[in-house]
Amino acid sequence: MDQRIPALVLASIAGLTSVGARGQAVVDPPTTEIDPFERAIEQPDLNAYAPKILPGAKRAQDREPIPAADQMPGILQGGGLSAWPRLYRDDALQVTGSVTGTFALFKMNNNQFAPPPSLLPEGIKINPGWGEFFLEAGLTAKYAINPAATVYGGFSYLESATRGHDNDTNDNTYHGLPELAYGGVTLRAGNGATLDLSYGQQDFTVGNGMLIWSGASNGTQRGASYLGPRAAWANAALAKVTWGELAAQAFYLKPNDAQAEDTGTRVVGINFDWTPAGPVRLGAMYVHVPESWIVTRDGLDVYDVRVRWHPLAAVPHFWLQGEYVWERNANVSANGWYVQANYNRQDLPWKPVVAVQWSSLSGDKAGTSKWEGFDPLYFGNSNPNWYPGKIGSTLFNNTNLQTASVNATFTPSESQILEVWYLYFQAAVANAPLDIPPANGPLPTGGVPSRPLANELDVSWTYKFNKNVNVNLIGAYAAPGSGYKELYGGAGGRAAGWWFFGSQLNISY
Repeated sequence: MDQRIPALVLASIAGLTSVGARGQAVVDPPTTEIDPFERAIEQPDLNAYAPKILPGAKRAQDREPIPAADQMPGILQGGGLSAWPRLYRDDALQVTGSVTGTFALFKMNNNQFAPPPSLLPEGIKINPGWGEFFLEAGLTAKYAINPAATVYGGFSYLESATRGHDNDTNDNTYHGLPELAYGGVTLRAGNGATLDLSYGQQDFTVGNGMLIWSGASNGTQRGASYLGPRAAWANAALAKVTWGELAAQAFYLKPNDAQAEDTGTRVVGINFDWTPAGPVRLGAMYVHVPESWIVTRDGLDVYDVRVRWHPLAAVPHFWLQGEYVWERNANVSANGWYVQANYNRQDLPWKPVVAVQWSSLSGDKAGTSKWEGFDPLYFGNSNPNWYPGKIGSTLFNNTNLQTASVNATFTPSESQILEVWYLYFQAAVANAPLDIPPANGPLPTGGVPSRPLANELDVSWTYKFNKNVNVNLIGAYAAPGSGYKELYGGAGGRAAGWWFFGSQLNISY
């Protein structure tokens, strides 16, 4: 193991500070008054919005925690089924259950813009139709040893499947294995500082998911590639110190890769965040990859800075955010960044939420001695973050990519949510690879002859039967840009418009 790992963990325990990274701690949040700038970004209706529960299959109590003051007896204490998800509860011990799942049907026409036979990847169908599902059941528990110490843990098991042949190469796959199996302890000091230590198969995310979010692979050998329910790391050792506005979290991560997709990657690092009351939030992270079978990732150093700023104190529901990433090793010099403007008015009819974003992820340049292609590592999170578009997210891999997007979400009634999303994609560098190198493979070559890739329009409608059950209908269309038109035309084909339709039944108890 890299010699920097113990130093990073010790630095965190000694009191360095981080914020914005989220582990699997099962401790009650402080009951302090919410800062007005934090209140301004809240979107309660979106808690039940279908795509929000899919990345990582977040359990119900993570999205809606049981209040610390709640004293309703659990099911095992005679509380009946109405007590769910409470299983057992007393002054020291709380045991909570959860069930989360999705059943979905998808259809595509002109997959990947209908490549001509000579460019059609092996195993890809032009007009696939398929079904996916996942079902995850779990338990979490926490026990207060005394006011200064709480131990906690959790376990869940996830079944996932694909029926039929999907838009990629997955065909009639059914798979089940544990998703979560972790434990930890939270220690509280008299000065308000806390130390949280945890280890095991658990979720861990940083920021809005540009680099660290999904620690598991889906699809190959596991099914449910489009839904992507698995996100927990196979092993995550986390040490977090929080003191007032400051927090720091050191981490060691081993991805939960399917055997066919194993990259041999290990990740260590430390994340910092500063969240004072007021209009500014700051974050920074250092990541080192001590080993990987991906040639450009092995030994990689990654530096990340993040900011959220509410520039108008009288209009807190408008804010700007952004992130910049540098990636370096002896053979790599890459960078990526985004800026985003947000407007959230929960007090207006239809509760509009608008996000306008520009992101730029570098591509490799011909004739240089280094690889300039951005490595997105283990990106994730719900749209409109790092799965760009209902269609684009199936083809573009967050490298050599520039994206302009406008996303608008409306709530016409308490039971309905409508999302409209426009995206424009272009390559950062023409004739450069649109993917990172494969594990144990050479550097990729090729690309598209001109930079414009696609224009995409997505529409989704969600109907909430209650806070636990909703249905989601999706329609999307992507028009090919000149890059694909020229590429396919040169091979005797014609790039066609790409359609996608989907329906989902989502449950979360």
